[in-house]
Amino acid sequence: MPTRLLRLLPLLALLTSCEDATSDLFPALPPVHLPTATQVGANTLGGLVNGQPWEASNSPTLDGRVLTPTARYAHGELQLEAFRRLQVEGPVASLRLVAARVTGPGMYPLAAPTAETGRTATLGSIGQPLIPATGMLTITRLDTTGPHPVVAGRFELHAATPAGQALRVSEGRFDVQLSR
Repeated sequence: MPTRLLRLLPLLALLTSCEDATSDLFPALPPVHLPTATQVGANTLGGLVNGQPWEASNSPTLDGRVLTPTARYAHGELQLEAFRRLQVEGPVASLRLVAARVTGPGMYPLAAPTAETGRTATLGSIGQPLIPATGMLTITRLDTTGPHPVVAGRFELHAATPAGQALRVSEGRFDVQLSR
């Protein structure tokens, strides 16, 4: 009987060492935090949703591109889109800001979709219709001609879910490379 137990000891050591190896393969995710306000094309976007940090997922793909956040600028229209990190719970899963007639740094009011302004904001939640939002988009840098085109700035939004839950996005900030 004791020899049988002695034979199982190497197996026990192997099993406990595999647990450590698994944690190396799947390291713990860093906590969600408000991104630093920068203007260098860091591909960051985030804010506080009802006081809780919300951060766009900015994991690179195999070819090095970042899927989200994204920014497009063409013919005076700026579009910013982002999805939150999948491992994080919360009432807001995505964010989309559209501002027409953007000519450079400045403040651009956002409202429910209308043809008049061409400036809209929507928040998305998994399995729910898009939620229109109102607020302000402040662009602090818009570089469309440099070797690394960038848009950076801040935003504040107010909305309500279909169930009536108030959503406030404060201290929103973004620093995203423009897609060409």
